[in-house]
Amino acid sequence: MTVQSKSGPQQAQPIQRRPQQEPNVALGLMAPGKYEVTPDQTFTVSILVKEFKGRWIIADRADKQTEEHNIVFRIWSYEEMIDLRKRCTNYDVSRRMSISDNDLLNRLKIQKLMVSWTFGKDNPRLNIQHVNGVLTDESWKAFTKLSSSIAERIILEMNTVLDYGG
Repeated sequence: MTVQSKSGPQQAQPIQRRPQQEPNVALGLMAPGKYEVTPDQTFTVSILVKEFKGRWIIADRADKQTEEHNIVFRIWSYEEMIDLRKRCTNYDVSRRMSISDNDLLNRLKIQKLMVSWTFGKDNPRLNIQHVNGVLTDESWKAFTKLSSSIAERIILEMNTVLDYGG
């Protein structure tokens, strides 16, 4: 094969292929290293709540009437993120587009990634249990019994860390 250029005809160089290397089995057996997500990596969402006119609200600063609650979540891996997002996405044939159900995605994140919380300390009906690392349906019901402003703040803070690293 001949290639024509301004300086004249040149012979094309054959493509040199690298010899295939066998996978290094030792790398697969090593413990996770730098930049890798492990199941024991967690983050904590802390919120301040107080009772105001018979309802529970989010407080912006600590004082003698506020209570601090901590919710611990596990960091998700890229593979888990893709799996949960796929489970929340449906294809609408009439509109020819994929539609994501964000409420379902948030539910799956909470059920799969929530490790513990302190709301059960003062109210035994809000204790949470896990089966195979996932919150039980009863524990999800306990989450839904929270004041909507508290639940929304937990979800907002969780998504800030999981989706934006923040």
